[in-house]
Amino acid sequence: MMSQSDKRVLIAEGLAAGDDDAALHARLVASGVSAASARYEIDRLGKDPMAAMLRRQAARMAKQGWLLANQERLAREADGGFALDTLQAPDTDYFYRHYYEANRPAKLTGIVDHWPALTRWSLDHFARVAGDAVVEAQVERERDPDYELAKDDHRRLVRFADLIDWLRKDEPSNDVYLTAYNSGTNAAALSILWDDLAPVDLLDDRGARDGFFWLGPKGTLTPWHHDLTNNLLVQVMGRKHVRMAPPWALDRMRNSRHCFSDWGNEALAGASSPVLETVLKPGEAIFLPVGWWHQIEALDLSASMSFTSFRRPNAHVEDYVSWGTIG
Repeated sequence: MMSQSDKRVLIAEGLAAGDDDAALHARLVASGVSAASARYEIDRLGKDPMAAMLRRQAARMAKQGWLLANQERLAREADGGFALDTLQAPDTDYFYRHYYEANRPAKLTGIVDHWPALTRWSLDHFARVAGDAVVEAQVERERDPDYELAKDDHRRLVRFADLIDWLRKDEPSNDVYLTAYNSGTNAAALSILWDDLAPVDLLDDRGARDGFFWLGPKGTLTPWHHDLTNNLLVQVMGRKHVRMAPPWALDRMRNSRHCFSDWGNEALAGASSPVLETVLKPGEAIFLPVGWWHQIEALDLSASMSFTSFRRPNAHVEDYVSWGTIG
């Protein structure tokens, strides 16, 4: 016989799913509850304020689902279908009006052609100008399936020259990666590399000196997640494969913790999948709007810069509350 606690769990699941009384009755009976007992439980719900609140919340979620479904319809019915635009040296006002403010990603070319880093950056250059620096990296990632969620556990200080020597092996690995999360240490330790950058028209007056440095071997992979800010990712050395999924795909992204997807390292490729993808080459960039899911894999030894210093407020994290378990 099913316990009262188990019945309450079934009822709560049904209410959260939007079941009406008939569907809730069928759910209970299908799980082994007698028809009479199921009817008794449902009759009790009429006096339960928690049940009423769950039903109102389910109705709100259904409305939100309808709104997201309409966004998907509009995206797929657009001229050219659901696709990633490529913009060549876009006008700043045009970019902000049609992409930043529209929460729409874009691949960008011609915005950093003036960077000395495009010709200077190499492992030899890094060793020559900053080899003695002590930097922070994410290490031993391959032993931990939750390496991205547990970033603090993987932080280590290393001599930059030692890391460079390891990278010279040019072997595929996801074990060691200098990421934006390490910038608290690395922005000062590697500040000389910022001299190889130059202002970017799409960013505010802080420009390239307010960026985050990424360096790792072929095979480094940032699993599916969404950011809490708008981001501009600029590729300087090597190539990166970028996959993106829109906010309206939330119910397909298996988001049960914070901003991470349970899909992790899976590609999610397929004709019916709402995924846009591209390969970034040196000198190319991609605008990753806040709330867009993305997965990024290095196809070569790779160095990149990312930026959040746009010409608009970018403080979306201030009212974010879903830091823990979601579902």
